[in-house]
Amino acid sequence: MLHYVAYAGQATIDLNDGYIQTFAQLGLVFTNSLGGKTYGGDLQWETPVRGLIIGSSGNMLTADGTAPAGSFHSPALYTPSMYASFTRGKVYLAGEYDRIPINATLTLGPTVIPFVADERTWFAMGSYRLRNNLQVGSYYSHFVNKSADTTQPANYSKDWVVSGRYDFNSYFYAKIEGHFLHGTALGYYNSTNPNGLAPNSNMLAAKIGFSF
Repeated sequence: MLHYVAYAGQATIDLNDGYIQTFAQLGLVFTNSLGGKTYGGDLQWETPVRGLIIGSSGNMLTADGTAPAGSFHSPALYTPSMYASFTRGKVYLAGEYDRIPINATLTLGPTVIPFVADERTWFAMGSYRLRNNLQVGSYYSHFVNKSADTTQPANYSKDWVVSGRYDFNSYFYAKIEGHFLHGTALGYYNSTNPNGLAPNSNMLAAKIGFSF
């Protein structure tokens, strides 16, 4: 069985988004959200193998924004994705691969700065339900900017994770994750780390959530 989705609209990047913080470190402090037109689609195949789904999606996005010190412009870029998942009994497996080729420009006063990147990301994950209300799992996520020196921690991120989830009932749950991170390409900002960035770090995250 095939499932398909198509969409078109306007996308915006919130001022609290991490990308905005990255621009601020370069001297481009936005006071209004930036964004542009977007369109794309997704095609999903429920294979003859019970529980196995394979899919692919693509997105086109333009982005523009103006700040007091300059501007940002990204012509339409195409982001392809491929993914698969497998569910059977107490087992869940999934994986995905994405590529984001960026060829944008930053303008700071009279200076025009190329903003070029070839971002490749993928992840693989698995979980097992020990009881109806208790699930354990692990995943690995990988990011690298192929347009830069991939031996430098600033251009890659490798994250090993172990996790557990407990469902109190059908609506409320608690989750805990341990992260073992290598590289500083994602989620780190010089403004909040004045003493510099360590190439490796660990993190423990816990949350309580609900769904209905």
